[in-house]
This record gives sequence, structure tokens and C-alpha cells, in this order.
Amino acid sequence: MSAVKGWRGALRIADSEAELDTASDEPYIERVEVSVEGGLEALYELGSRLPKEINEGNVSMSVRITKKMVDNKWAGYAGIGQSDMLPPTKYLGIYPMGYESGKPKIVCRGKFTSWRPSISQDGYVTETLEFIVESLTVGVI
Repeated sequence: MSAVKGWRGALRIADSEAELDTASDEPYIERVEVSVEGGLEALYELGSRLPKEINEGNVSMSVRITKKMVDNKWAGYAGIGQSDMLPPTKYLGIYPMGYESGKPKIVCRGKFTSWRPSISQDGYVTETLEFIVESLTVGVI
């Protein structure tokens, strides 16, 4: 297998994992970054440069999506415009090599936690969203 350029990738959003199979690829996506931090903490003591113990801490998982802004649809994913400001639970299907049989997939369940529009005088208007992941699985389509 050889390395693949990012333009082949795809992102889908749905209200359930099963709906990802029939959801459309989201347009205008520039970047998708998945982050999993194991939360390990090294315990050091005087007299040694090496850790005495490595303890488990909190696991943190998130996804950052940057896209061209074309409407306010994505603001609603983060709860903007809703009376309670609570974002709905969503499923993200991330397909690094495109949505094809036999290709890898990453499925995340969680909620969008922030929405940041960005306006640049000499560039496109973009929006960046942070997604807090409750569960993450990797597999093959």
C-alpha cells in the first residue's frame, strides 16, 4: 500500500452510526484532525531522570474540522441558535482514503463543543469546529 493524498479523504455526519453508510460526503472540508491523548502521567523522583512509575490519567479524544463557510448549518451542530444551546449527539465517519470498500474508517460518537468562524481579508471565510469524542472505533468499510 502506498501513501495517499488527503484530497481523497471524506467526512460524513449522521444522527446514528448506521446512517453514515447512506450519508453524503460533506463538501468544502479543508482539514480533519483526530486527536487521542492517553493521559499517561510520569511520576519522577529526585536523583533520576527516568520515571519511577507511569500512571493512567484521563483519556481525551477530539476531532477538529476546518471547512469553507457557506451557511450557518454547522453552527447549529455546536448548539448555536438552539434555545438551550445544547448540541445534539452526532456520529462522524472519517474516511482517510475515501469511502470505498476495503478502505480504513474512523467512526466517532460525540458532540460539537465549539464553532469559530474566521474571516481573512485575502482568503476564504472558513469555520472551525471542535468535536468532543465519547467513543471512537477504527475499522474497514
